Amino acid sequence: MDTQNAASAPTPNGVIIIKLHGHVRMGEPIDRFRNEIDGNLAQGRAKFLVDMAAVRSLDSSGIGMLVRSLSLAKQKGGIIKLVNVPPQASQTLRVTGVLRLFEVYDNEAAALNTF
Repeated sequence: MDTQNAASAPTPNGVIIIKLHGHVRMGEPIDRFRNEIDGNLAQGRAKFLVDMAAVRSLDSSGIGMLVRSLSLAKQKGGIIKLVNVPPQASQTLRVTGVLRLFEVYDNEAAALNTF
């Protein structure tokens, strides 16, 4: 399968970096992403940076999961920020009106400095 979601250990400032890969759509990719977010929230970690550099496509399930995750993180006093959003995913998020909900950065270092 060409879609993987992996998270690193929290950075020194407590940010969880989640790297999305491939086709972020209904099924296993969304389930893994949901489990990663929910597991970290359950442990009190609510600051996330979602690296989308390797995302090839994003469907309505992926968009819904991003919005759900942002809402849950905010309820816990946290935030989700996006980094390295490819043009096609950016366009999809822009057209649906979802992009404006997120802070978006071009590189990980710049994004991490904003937490």
